[in-house]
Amino acid sequence: MKLNADVFNRAEFLSGTWQQQPRLLRAGFPAFEDPVEAEILAGLAMEDGVDSRIVQCRYDADGKPTDWHVEHGPFSDYESYGENNWTLLVQSVNEWLPQVGSLLSAFEFLPEWRLDDVMVSFSCEGGGVGPHLDQYDVFIIQGSGRRRWRVGQRQAMTSYQPCTDLTLVEEPFDAVIDEVLEPGDVLYIPAGCPHDGVALEPSLNYSVGFRAPSQAEWLLQLGDQALQHDVLNRRYQDPQLQPDTATHEVSDTQLAQCKQLLADALQGNGADDLLMRIMSQSKRELVEPELPYVAEQIPELLQQQGAIIARAPGARWLYSASLQSYYSGGERFQLNRAIQPLAEALASLRQEAAAEPWLALVNNDNACQLLADLLNLGTFVLFLETD
Repeated sequence: MKLNADVFNRAEFLSGTWQQQPRLLRAGFPAFEDPVEAEILAGLAMEDGVDSRIVQCRYDADGKPTDWHVEHGPFSDYESYGENNWTLLVQSVNEWLPQVGSLLSAFEFLPEWRLDDVMVSFSCEGGGVGPHLDQYDVFIIQGSGRRRWRVGQRQAMTSYQPCTDLTLVEEPFDAVIDEVLEPGDVLYIPAGCPHDGVALEPSLNYSVGFRAPSQAEWLLQLGDQALQHDVLNRRYQDPQLQPDTATHEVSDTQLAQCKQLLADALQGNGADDLLMRIMSQSKRELVEPELPYVAEQIPELLQQQGAIIARAPGARWLYSASLQSYYSGGERFQLNRAIQPLAEALASLRQEAAAEPWLALVNNDNACQLLADLLNLGTFVLFLETD
């Protein structure tokens, strides 16, 4: 699946739109067909382990929202919600339904590590989640039905919580986009832009989100990784203390030393390695095989009749040229000549593929071990006819 070349130019989008301003792509996907039906989505939200919620709103006589309510799944039925003013949202549907995951192929021009998930929502007439800000970049694909969207430019806004687990913006915003989306339209909204969508009729929407971690999130994860791997362990020192300094006073020099210690930690390859480990982690825990694979059995398994190899939904396989390493699930795999052809081929694997042709890439012990390790990690999956 590709975005409509008549309305979308990759180079122009990246230079003038990406993370700069919202944009509407009319007929971004011409003749768009929903990859999932509302009934299937509703059934998925009844399953344990699926992250889902319903947002409801009541309106006064002037059409202003007066009461918000959020309920989390799994759900047993939907009759009590009526036929208006509610939305079902299901996270990471691409990891449960491959046909929804196929939408991601249209966005492969963006960094793989930034991808968060595909959230799918079903809204009854009047359904929405209110005016809000997202701290990630998102492409909203309109499926069946119509929905009116208002989007403003990035700005600082005051937020409030009208109920638990729902954060909205308090003041009104000026819309630079105020349009009704039809099936196949695509709306791009950068992180930090206020927006509000209200369904005009029963509607499906597909939100392809790209994470944008904050400084605090990076620092928190860096600290966790550094402690796990026993690195960045140089300690603070202050050998030039002055005897007349009050003990309760923290001097500017001491503050500068603290910041320099942190800055030094971020400059070396040690921090690069930790960042790659963080970027390579999946949003959801990967599913490991019941029995671990061993390198010796890899060639035989690839030759089995009907064997299929695939990247696990949500799994990442990232490369750092400066570190000469691949990363997945927080693990590092140092590149060498023996595994390079296999590693590069795995990076290009987007759809399920017959396993037998991969036999030529595991023609040495190191390559067999790499594939076994990645299968055991859950990054890639091998489907056999006996499964």
